Amino acid sequence: MRIHRRVIAAVLSCTILLGTSVRAQVNSGESIPDVTRTIALTNARVVQAPGQIQERTNVIIRDGLITTIAPDAAIPFDALVISADSFTVYAGFIDGLSHTGIPEPKEQPNRERPDDPAFPPPEQAGIQPQQDVRNLLDPEDKRITAMREAGFTAAHVVPRGRMLPGVGAIILLAGDDANEMVYRGETALYAQLAGARRMYPGTDMAVLAKLRQLYREAARRQKVEQLYADNPAGLERPQYDPVLYALFPVLDGDRPVFFNTESVLDLHRVLAVQRELGFPMVLTGLTQSFDAVDKLKSANLPLLLTLELPKEPEDSKEEQSPDSTEVALTDAAVELPQIEAPDYDADFRVSSLVDVAAEKENLEARREIAYKAHVGNARLLESEGLTFGFSSGSVKPGELLGNVRKMVEEGLSEDAALAALTTTPAQILGLTSSMGTVEEG
Repeated sequence: MRIHRRVIAAVLSCTILLGTSVRAQVNSGESIPDVTRTIALTNARVVQAPGQIQERTNVIIRDGLITTIAPDAAIPFDALVISADSFTVYAGFIDGLSHTGIPEPKEQPNRERPDDPAFPPPEQAGIQPQQDVRNLLDPEDKRITAMREAGFTAAHVVPRGRMLPGVGAIILLAGDDANEMVYRGETALYAQLAGARRMYPGTDMAVLAKLRQLYREAARRQKVEQLYADNPAGLERPQYDPVLYALFPVLDGDRPVFFNTESVLDLHRVLAVQRELGFPMVLTGLTQSFDAVDKLKSANLPLLLTLELPKEPEDSKEEQSPDSTEVALTDAAVELPQIEAPDYDADFRVSSLVDVAAEKENLEARREIAYKAHVGNARLLESEGLTFGFSSGSVKPGELLGNVRKMVEEGLSEDAALAALTTTPAQILGLTSSMGTVEEG
């Protein structure tokens, strides 16, 4: 396993974040050349992968590579020795989908409405599949440091925007500039059911209709391009269209679409259009996937579950941060899992003002059921044999592991939680040869 700048995350109890080399510092603060490029962690508890644990083990790292993992590994004479008997060592966590390092787009309240709102320019309609997230990356974003401190060493980042914001990249959560951070570019096209404001496509159904139109037009344009490339004689040269050309890798199956869903209705709609058009897809978000388990099992697609959770009901928490990340509990007709709540009466009806207090108590009991459904979502997916990775969404980095703990408390196994942070996102993103496990080489 190669160590990329920050190599080991030992979290939950403590954190180790090591660079590729160790530099001595003189009193003046000036750097001098590397003292050693060899590091030895001794007597550590090493979780090489979910369910694979070595106790009191030495880990030798030389020139950015793990060379040895063994209890009796000899300590090189030139190694910086770190006593790690109080540490648990994991592979660095991987954020499956994130906006880390991507600035919020500037608000344009005075932006003029297009002359024809039914046919707006693509960028105004939120259709920018040609946009490369690498051109947007800000290495000074404070979230990068905060994510690293939470144990994340890599992230799959995508542009912000609406319907088709652009193409993502894998970044390492360390580096002095954007070029140093980028590990792999052009990973996936990001899509979401986010309509344009005051123009087409402005609704979820309009977004899906526009996606169908773009996909089929791109397929037609690709055929025209191929005909012209085979024999241009007598043919007009096809006009370049950056939006359609950006969809060619999706048509060829070389670039998956990471499609974000929030409601269960989103999920059903996105699965339907994917079956119709046949593009490669990874489902992300999955906030209400507890109501679509059978659909997910039959679709057999890679899954990235958001770590965003609803605000915990007041009477079921001991302490709640006032600025914690919230996911709205839906009022839509969602079938919640069967969760024990003796105080909730599904048939309760208010007949007079006298019953208002009782109605409030009944609604609070339903809110408790809905909260447990969201927190228990990961447990349900695991119990149904569905494998998933985690994505950070808009959760504050300092709250991510706390939300994972809540899921574990609701029944998600620790191995499944660790896999969702390491091996599964590595597999989904094609990173298994370099990330996700603690291995020699």
